[in-house]
Amino acid sequence: MDQSSNQNNLHEPIEVDATFSRHLLGHCQPVAFRTSSGREVAITQVGLVHPKYDGLRTVYAFDVTDGATDYRLALDCDSLNWFLEFEGDQYV
Repeated sequence: MDQSSNQNNLHEPIEVDATFSRHLLGHCQPVAFRTSSGREVAITQVGLVHPKYDGLRTVYAFDVTDGATDYRLALDCDSLNWFLEFEGDQYV
């Protein structure tokens, strides 16, 4: 199946519940998020976490899953706003 049919590239503002600890990679770990429509997603696993740079702006990308769907969350370090960047089915 074509991967593009399984994914949605977004830039949707979201609210995120996260834990912060110096023992966590990157010091921050999202545990749940809510979309603007009110849908709530409990995160069961955090995968890759990496910074992306746009000039002087740094955005941290978090690849996460709820066990059924994969998501990419982005934390804008300048504004401290979170965005849902990607939502798609897990690949088998």
